[in-house]
Amino acid sequence: MLTRLIFIFSLLFSINSVANEWQALHPLLPKGTQFSYMVVDANSQKVLAQYQQETLRTPASMQKLLTATAAKLHLGGDFRYQTELVGKKLAINKQVYQGDLRLNFVGDPTLTRADLGQMLRTLKKLGIKKIAGDFILNDSHFNGYQWSNGQAWNDLGVCYTAPSNAIIVNKNCVLGNLSLANKNAKKATLYIPNYEPVAITADVDVVTKKQQETQFCALEVMRNSQNSYHLWGCMVPRNRPFGLAFSVNDPFQYSAGIINAELDKLGIKLTGKVRLESIILENENSDIFAYYQSPPLDELLTVMMKKSDNLIADSLFKTIGASYFQRAGNFRNGAQAVKAILAEQGVSLENAYLADGSGLSRHNLMSAELFMSVLQFVYKNDVQFNLLSSFSIAGIDGTLRYHKGVRGKQFKGKVIAKTGSMKGVANLLGVVKSNQGDRLFVLILNGYNKPESALVSQLIRDKKASKYRFENAFFETILNSPTVKKSQ
Repeated sequence: MLTRLIFIFSLLFSINSVANEWQALHPLLPKGTQFSYMVVDANSQKVLAQYQQETLRTPASMQKLLTATAAKLHLGGDFRYQTELVGKKLAINKQVYQGDLRLNFVGDPTLTRADLGQMLRTLKKLGIKKIAGDFILNDSHFNGYQWSNGQAWNDLGVCYTAPSNAIIVNKNCVLGNLSLANKNAKKATLYIPNYEPVAITADVDVVTKKQQETQFCALEVMRNSQNSYHLWGCMVPRNRPFGLAFSVNDPFQYSAGIINAELDKLGIKLTGKVRLESIILENENSDIFAYYQSPPLDELLTVMMKKSDNLIADSLFKTIGASYFQRAGNFRNGAQAVKAILAEQGVSLENAYLADGSGLSRHNLMSAELFMSVLQFVYKNDVQFNLLSSFSIAGIDGTLRYHKGVRGKQFKGKVIAKTGSMKGVANLLGVVKSNQGDRLFVLILNGYNKPESALVSQLIRDKKASKYRFENAFFETILNSPTVKKSQ
């Protein structure tokens, strides 16, 4: 009896010691930070630590794990997007195509202007010099909003929030820069390649850092219709050009401009116009003149996960919805399809709210516990799906290559994770390769404001990077956690 009591007290002491070890990390975060975490031993499936694991929080780009898992399960690793140029070969008569040509877009996030040009060259090879009709761009594969509910309006002009439309060319993104004509310049000079079918103007003052602070000015962009933008505000002097990336808000107008320019380059006259068509054509009796196929899904997922590509994620999200329900894809049926596909594998997302596949929406809600259930499924089936290889590796690649929270020899190659970041959000989930075996973890930080600090007095204060101190200590604790035996 005495021996049993000693064992029970020892066990309780051990549990309390472990709990206190994790609790000691909490003051490393700034005051007011909302956080949840869960750490599980991959072999025994025992929970090593957890805190507010059932609380729903903003996942940001960790949402991409759900999209990737559902895509692998439903679409398969060999899935490819296919964009087709269709018409009727019998309509070709003496270098004239009599009728309309159609380009069927399917939301391929890899399609470029060069790919479109290559497809159009097929017309020239067929001897066509004139199209006596319209050139139709069909976008019926997707419908509904281009952006998910809950995205920040002031982010919509930049490329990381490029619209998820069935029509995607050059990632629906236009690159340019601001530079100074000379060191005494009072206005910045805007450069946009003249082949881009967009209208962008700028009126940007060049000011000192002090002037910028006292005038409360910054770079601002105004979005108008038909891909017209105006950049204004101020910037401080710099030696190198300041890179710009404008989101194409009207994909049809943008691609129409490209089609017209490419046809003109090929010497093919279009008597009609480039027009939009949004109806689904049933049993279309047409010939495929040319097509473009994307890289396979496995390659797309590697880019999506390691580089946290939002456009790939949201396009796949809608594509899953379109395929699962056999109708035009959108954010609504994409969400239902992802939940249903995971539920079929015994992974229930319960009361999680999915607004998109990228995590850009502030409406998304997931808990550490729900993420852990998906992560455990992915880990258990990694031989079959090989999804963990798409995660970033600390100190080596992706969004963890230079991540401060896992910087150092002790973490290099040992923390394999998907990040999730936006204003006030800093999340991570993945696997830690410890000497005691693999540890699965989910770490969600919401309401994070880095200028504040609540570090305890005996620790080094670092107001600029306190969350990195927390992450560093968090992963150190996982690496040093004791071996857990699997229950018999």
